[in-house]
Amino acid sequence: MTSKKLLVSLVAVLAVVISLIANVSAFTYAQITDVEVNGVEMLDSLNNEISTPVAVFAGQTIPVRVIFDVKENAKDVRVKAWIAGESETASVSERFDALGNNTYTKVISVKVPSNLKELDETLELHVVVENRNDGTGDEKDIPLTLERESYIIEILDASMPGEISAGDVLIVDVVLKNRGRQFAEDTFATVSIPALGIEDRAFFDSLASIDEPFSKDSFTAEDNTLADGERLNKESDGERILSLRIPSNAPAGLYAVEIKAYNDDSETTVTKKLVIRGAEANTIVEAPVNSKSFGTNEKGEYSLVLVNSGNQVRVFQLVIESQSDLSIDVSDPIVALPAGTSKTVTLTASASKAGTYNFAVNVHSGAELIKRESFTANVEGSGAVTTASPAVLLTIVLAVIFVVLLIVLIVLLTRKPEKSEELGESYY
Repeated sequence: MTSKKLLVSLVAVLAVVISLIANVSAFTYAQITDVEVNGVEMLDSLNNEISTPVAVFAGQTIPVRVIFDVKENAKDVRVKAWIAGESETASVSERFDALGNNTYTKVISVKVPSNLKELDETLELHVVVENRNDGTGDEKDIPLTLERESYIIEILDASMPGEISAGDVLIVDVVLKNRGRQFAEDTFATVSIPALGIEDRAFFDSLASIDEPFSKDSFTAEDNTLADGERLNKESDGERILSLRIPSNAPAGLYAVEIKAYNDDSETTVTKKLVIRGAEANTIVEAPVNSKSFGTNEKGEYSLVLVNSGNQVRVFQLVIESQSDLSIDVSDPIVALPAGTSKTVTLTASASKAGTYNFAVNVHSGAELIKRESFTANVEGSGAVTTASPAVLLTIVLAVIFVVLLIVLIVLLTRKPEKSEELGESYY
């Protein structure tokens, strides 16, 4: 009997020794005395972890206050915290030297996951006090309940090109996902370029919080609902194609494209950048000869070549600027050019007085000035017109032929194949 009591005593003493060794091993230079998550204390008076989880919301950044006692001096101490399984995204305090027999407190911000497959999950927040030389001083695991906000719509993706020409159609592929706990009723998405005043909209219907298949019980799901009214056969995400016709006279530049998802309960917006190549890049205006000499009361003819190397029909208006003593006639003051075509406009100048006259032609497309081409008319006295030498005439003819051939080459190189009309409406 005595030997049994002695054996029990030895076992008890051994257990105490092992416990003390474990405590000494765990408590080298620091001991965590309290952890507060969102202002809630998670350790009791005996330094035991409280089992009741703290509720936090997906995507939230939570403040974590760690209070710990330092037994002996330690260098490069820091506090570190992360959601279990995501140590690569741990939040860490700055390093500091800790002095023995002092209590320290550090507050760090921890970002909790935003993507939950379920409506809520139970996670652990791992908190550590460590230093570079001695490793871990103390650590605690804090239980968390991570749940979704009630109403959250996320623009999961918005695919679009980064560059487009004026007159083309911008296609935006929009994917929405319901990240909330509740149904996202009657959800819409819009794509707009505010600077141009254009917008398109698509209807996403209602998005479930999680994907819901049809009920297996046909008697309780005749109208796609369960007996308690919960809807079935709904998905948590949806995709729509939206399109914007860029005005053909849109100035070149960098524009903001706004993608917005909304319903009666929530709204979210994503902004992307779009480079628009202006209409002027699709138009070539050339004059083979800008200066001519002719006599009074005679006519001098000039040519102005317009080339539309874009993929849309363009309409041009020619506006003349001239001196009062010089008369200018334009063969085609308004020119409509199909895509990939050119036209030569004839300008006829005449004056009753000798002199040097300057005039210009302003080529407009809508409210936009495409180019201003300047000309000179040298009007000489009656009968004083000098006949140009054959060499000069040959040079002029060759110059005209060269310019015409160059323009034809540009048209052939830049002309794009006919594109079928792209839908301007959204489809579901």
